[in-house]
Amino acid sequence: MNSSATSEVLSSALTATTSAMKADPTAALGSAVTRASELIEAHASSSWLGLFARLIFWILQTVSIILYYALKMTTISVPTLLFTLFSTSLTVTMNATTL
Repeated sequence: MNSSATSEVLSSALTATTSAMKADPTAALGSAVTRASELIEAHASSSWLGLFARLIFWILQTVSIILYYALKMTTISVPTLLFTLFSTSLTVTMNATTL
């Protein structure tokens, strides 16, 4: 793909995304993802180096997502659950008429 075709694709993607954002901000994300997918398909590399680079980027993204959720669970969710569990009073009070 030559540079004029690339700039044309980028230009159309930019105008479509900005018009979608003005119309409906929630639909703009779907439009942006669609345009990004089209751009990736237009520039898809068929060489071994491109495939290897995409594999490395996918691995890095997957590892970062796993680390994020692991840290989130160990530093926020589990301590919150333990604090809630151990701060709960488990005593039963009874007055004299219920005996």
